[in-house]
Amino acid sequence: MDMRESTIQTLTPLLNFLRSYDVLEETPGNKFLLKGKDFVHFHDDPDGLWADANFSKGRIRMSVSSRSEQGELMDMIAKKLDSLDSNSEHRRRSHKNA
Repeated sequence: MDMRESTIQTLTPLLNFLRSYDVLEETPGNKFLLKGKDFVHFHDDPDGLWADANFSKGRIRMSVSSRSEQGELMDMIAKKLDSLDSNSEHRRRSHKNA
C-alpha cells in the first residue's frame, strides 16, 4: 500500500537517512529490509505516523510524526547498523588472522 504524498513529505528526512545505508534494501511502500528481512516500515494511522522497526531485542513501534521522534529513531537505527558494521569488520579481521 502506497503512502500519501503528505506522509512521504513528512518522512523525507527519515527516508533519506535510511536510503543512505547501502546495507538496507528499499522495497515498494517505503519498507526497508536488512539482510532480506523486514527491518523498518511505516504506518499512516489516524493518530499519527508510526514506524515498526526490528532490533535484536524484538520489534518496536514508535511514533515518527515529529522531527524529534524521527531523530530518535534515526539514532537507534544508526547504533544498530554501526554495531553490525563493527561486528562484520571484527569478523573479517579475525578470519584473516586465522
